[in-house]
Amino acid sequence: MNALKDKVIIVTGATGGIGSVIVREMVKNGAKVLLCDINEEALVKLSDELGENVKYYVGNLCDKKVCENIAAYCKKEFGKLDTLINSAGVALRKPLLEVTKEEFMKLYEINVYSNLAMTQACYEMLKESENADIISIVSSSGVYPHYHQGAYCSTKFAQKALNGVLNIELFEDDIRVHNLYPSAVETPMAKIARGDLKENMSCKPEEIAEIITFVLSHRNNSVLDDIVIRRYTKRPDEM
Repeated sequence: MNALKDKVIIVTGATGGIGSVIVREMVKNGAKVLLCDINEEALVKLSDELGENVKYYVGNLCDKKVCENIAAYCKKEFGKLDTLINSAGVALRKPLLEVTKEEFMKLYEINVYSNLAMTQACYEMLKESENADIISIVSSSGVYPHYHQGAYCSTKFAQKALNGVLNIELFEDDIRVHNLYPSAVETPMAKIARGDLKENMSCKPEEIAEIITFVLSHRNNSVLDDIVIRRYTKRPDEM
């Protein structure tokens, strides 16, 4: 399959439950992908599995210099960048009255700041692309509040607002910014955030990856800014 042939894509959180599946889907469809994560062992394993069309970079995305180095490495290895996929994220299920400052700030650094830092670092290359896109896995927690997830939800509402403004500010550069709001996805992180959900009640990571392929391979006069993805076991009128 070559729906994404000749595209160069950076995926953050590349070894995560959603990120690793996105990476495989992008490579399967012909893209060249730079995997970014803090887990070196998992990066090496995934890179070895996928072969010559992937490179990887180990680093903490909360460090602006690391993000700049990732962009520079992408340019060195692939010569360009067409798409940034922000998949890095952490969850916390805890009553708000018990959340510590350290926990709160860690969530904001990873879920919100890394999104901004990577966009800033990749901007010049994206501006040069003829088909530039930024896709962020925001979560339905950026649309609806969830019990015992106040800190996590607040970061996702912030990420939604951040990308909404980026979409306006990058419009003249023809860089399209897309937010995905999947309901619970079957990943280890979902078990932290939504431990109340039973097996087979959630979206599959593969389904999220396929939606991303659709967005990137149907780049025409119609733009999908915000995509809310509901699991089939959840009624449309339920939060």
